[in-house]
Amino acid sequence: MRTTLALTLLLGCLTANFVRAIDDKNTAAIVKKCLTDFGVTEQDIMDLKEDKVKPEDVKDNIKCTAQCLMVAGGYMDANGNLLTDKIKEQYANHPKKDTIYKVVEVCGGEKGVNACDTAYQIVSCAKTNGHAFQ
Repeated sequence: MRTTLALTLLLGCLTANFVRAIDDKNTAAIVKKCLTDFGVTEQDIMDLKEDKVKPEDVKDNIKCTAQCLMVAGGYMDANGNLLTDKIKEQYANHPKKDTIYKVVEVCGGEKGVNACDTAYQIVSCAKTNGHAFQ
């Protein structure tokens, strides 16, 4: 059991703490499916990673990719509800569990205009605040 940096690398270094997978192959397949399903391009990722896109200008397909990854990881339901108990259970023995729990506590209440926006708001909050909890 481990976290991956897939969401961080693919969604502009936002956060890795909300994506879990059994192995790297599974993670890669999940990420590829979410990116493909929502038409997110490599350029979209680079623009986000390099802060070329303001948070208020992030496209819905990027936001829905964040939700797709969180749902696939088991951390969010289809309605945009963060499954905090599952996250805490998943990371109960993780070396950075206190950091992860604090991010969930601070960012888990973020709400957007829809499920995709909620996922993006949570991930964005984790990026903005995550370093403060380490």
